[in-house]
Amino acid sequence: MAETSWEKRGSLAEGLRAGAVAASRDGFGLVSAVAEPSAGALQDRMRGRRAHVYRATSHGLERVYEGPGWIQALDCHGALCAALGATLKASGSGSDYHLLVSTDGGRQWVVKGPVPVPSAVQVLGVSTEEFWVLGAYYLGRTLDGGATWEEVELEGERNPHAERIRRTEQGVALLGKGLALTRDGGGTWSRESAGAARLVDVDGAYVVAVDGTQARLGERRGGEVRWLSALPAGREPLRLTAEGAVVRVLTRNADPGKGVEPSVHVSEDGGKTWSVQKHELGPHADIAGPYGLGTDLRGGVFGRVA
Repeated sequence: MAETSWEKRGSLAEGLRAGAVAASRDGFGLVSAVAEPSAGALQDRMRGRRAHVYRATSHGLERVYEGPGWIQALDCHGALCAALGATLKASGSGSDYHLLVSTDGGRQWVVKGPVPVPSAVQVLGVSTEEFWVLGAYYLGRTLDGGATWEEVELEGERNPHAERIRRTEQGVALLGKGLALTRDGGGTWSRESAGAARLVDVDGAYVVAVDGTQARLGERRGGEVRWLSALPAGREPLRLTAEGAVVRVLTRNADPGKGVEPSVHVSEDGGKTWSVQKHELGPHADIAGPYGLGTDLRGGVFGRVA
C-alpha cells in the first residue's frame, strides 16, 4: 500500500532561507533557517546572520530558537535533540561552532558551549552527556555534556561526503567503507565488512549503500552484509528507516543536473518489492520511522507527522 502524501505544515517567515531538517520517530520534526542582511560585504552579511529553529507538528510550525549565526546540523532522538550552531570566525575565514541541546523534544533549547573542532557538518546525540560531531578530517565526541571534547582516532577518511555517524541499538556507528561500531563511547571499536560498497545508513539489521553507481539494500549478518534488492537506477540514498519488514529509503537524484527530486521508497516485505512517492521539495529533507519532513524552495514546510 502506498504511503500517504506529505501535507503542508506551514511556511517559514519571509526572508528566511531553509537549512538543516531532522525528522523524529516521535512524530515531529525540526527545521532550521537563517536570516541574512541583504546589503553589505559578504563577511558583514555572514556576521549579521541569525539562526532560527522551527518545530513542526500536525498543528503547524512553531519557532523554538533564535540566535547568532546559522544551524549547521540537527539531530533528534526521543526527547533529546541537538543542533550544531556556527558563526563566522573573527578572522573572517572558517567557522566557530557551538552545541545547542533540547531535552523536551525541541521545545526549549540551551546553548551548551563551544565545540572546538576545525570542521563539523553532522551532530549526533546519544544521551544528555554524550554527543558526537563529524567533519572534514575530524571525528569528535564529548562525554560530559559538551564541557570538553576529544578527537576520536579511527581508520578511515573522515570525509563527511563519504562517511556518516549513526546511532544504533548497540552504540554509535561510523559508516563508510564498512561499519565501525563502538559500545563504550569511542573507547573500543568492532568492524563489519561491506565489500566494495559505501554504506550510507543503518537501522537495525538493514543497511543501505552505494555499490559503484547502484544503490542497494542489505542485511547485516555475522559481521558482513548480505545484499538484497537494488533501488531504482540513478538514485542516491540519503536515509533509511526500518520497522519489522517495513523499510523506507529516502533518495535524491544522483545526477545534480536533474534536480533533487526527493523520493521515499517503501517496501513492506523486507526489500523484495518497492513503491515510491516523489516530493516537490528542495535538498533539505529527512525521514524517521513512518514520519518525514522537508522544505521547498519557497520556504514551505511539508511532512508526514503525528
